[in-house]
Amino acid sequence: MVALKRFRVTGPSFADLVPYAGLVDNGVLLLKDGSLMAGWYFAGPDSESATDLERNELSRQINAVLSRLGSGWMIQVEAIRIPTVDYPSEERCHFSDPVTRAIDAERRAHFAREQGHFESKHALILTYRPLESKKTALSKYIYSDEESRKTSYADTVLFVFKSAVRELEQYFANTLSIRRMETRETVERGGERIARYDELLQFARFCTTGESHPIRLPDVPMYLDWIATAELEHGLTPKIENRFLGVVAIDGLPAESWPGILNSLDLMPLTYRWSSRFIFLDAEEARQKLERTRKKWQQKVRPFFDQIFQTQSRSIDQDAMTMVVETEDAIAQASSQLVAYGYYTPVVVLFDSDREALQEKAEAIRRLIQAEGFGARIETLNATDAYLGSLPGNWYCNIREPLINTT
Repeated sequence: MVALKRFRVTGPSFADLVPYAGLVDNGVLLLKDGSLMAGWYFAGPDSESATDLERNELSRQINAVLSRLGSGWMIQVEAIRIPTVDYPSEERCHFSDPVTRAIDAERRAHFAREQGHFESKHALILTYRPLESKKTALSKYIYSDEESRKTSYADTVLFVFKSAVRELEQYFANTLSIRRMETRETVERGGERIARYDELLQFARFCTTGESHPIRLPDVPMYLDWIATAELEHGLTPKIENRFLGVVAIDGLPAESWPGILNSLDLMPLTYRWSSRFIFLDAEEARQKLERTRKKWQQKVRPFFDQIFQTQSRSIDQDAMTMVVETEDAIAQASSQLVAYGYYTPVVVLFDSDREALQEKAEAIRRLIQAEGFGARIETLNATDAYLGSLPGNWYCNIREPLINTT
């Protein structure tokens, strides 16, 4: 007899760690926990030429959109810095007069002489985790007719998600240039076969393995965690296939900030993915969590023995008093619903086949972030968890507890 136990590995594989399950609609990905995910590519106005007033107004408009979301919603904004080697050839030049054509020719020659050109792309991922069916049964019978009650819970959740996606896309289109990640159909084999390629799944694979190429969907688009076709080695410096993985965590916020405070990251001549995840909370849930924080600071205002013996001394913790006031302001903001509160987790993910080169890149990004007044560190023991938390649709890994608002 051959002992087969050692061949039957029961531990989680890399595919078990990614959240993707199946494609349930055009541009809508079902996750393993029942969440639904959609994505867009977007581009904002030129931040270099925009005035402070224009940037503040754009921030206000985006906050007005995001403040509509509550518990069960999550957004992830991905800023990707990738190398570019292609400048439009002279045949593709559409300048009509000789002056502008000469300017374009000079730019083309300058591009060819220089090395290390990079461009930035931006993506927005929206994820919705529905309430449990038993929690919505009562409202279903109150606010629906008998015909709609026959609709399955899955169909209802999908309808709610698609309606929210359509509404958010209309709002964002007023301020940003935005394009939905969708499933594309192409004709192959001389028209004998129609193949489908999904942009959202392609983006998810890029975030997972660092490889970006079209992904052809199977006839039944399920069990899509197979996109993690790589070997993950856990450690202080994780490794995916033949490339090392580095994560720089932004774990401290300055006393004040402004729109575009980290725009200098766009000037870095290296490839990275800056992932910013925000998990929304309802106004009431945020108020309850902030109230607990306020009580903790309130207990530190007066010394312990003064509270026990009901004495009045001049020993008052001024820092704790300041924190109480700030927390009360946050509670008022959450109650007004002019902003939304939630958990914010920003990380910068890098890949490199050389461990030393990866360390140098991570240190350069850390120095730049710290120079802007943020706290930053290179992840070691938490590197794998921080990487998994940066993947589109991941709710559970690397959650940073302090609450911040959408402004």
